[in-house]
Amino acid sequence: MKDSTNSNFMKDILFADNTVLVQSDNNQVILQNSGKYAMAKVMDWLIANKISLNIPKIKYMLITNKEVSTESFAMDANGNCIESSVADSEGVEGF
Repeated sequence: MKDSTNSNFMKDILFADNTVLVQSDNNQVILQNSGKYAMAKVMDWLIANKISLNIPKIKYMLITNKEVSTESFAMDANGNCIESSVADSEGVEGF
């Protein structure tokens, strides 16, 4: 799957049958748009390689020190909503 997310704004971590996409940005709109773009690329790669995805198992986590509503930061996979959670970055190194 390495070829599906090659980008300057995202890092992918692959382990067994799990994949984690990590990205960061100070601008919430840019972060959301790039996340949607990356998810679309992953979905395209999966379809091209005839691999299915268990959509209900997909999750995303937004780690921030700002007040953010998960309703205003929605992500989807081929039109299916992805479950979200928001974590406070307090105590997380690098924030």
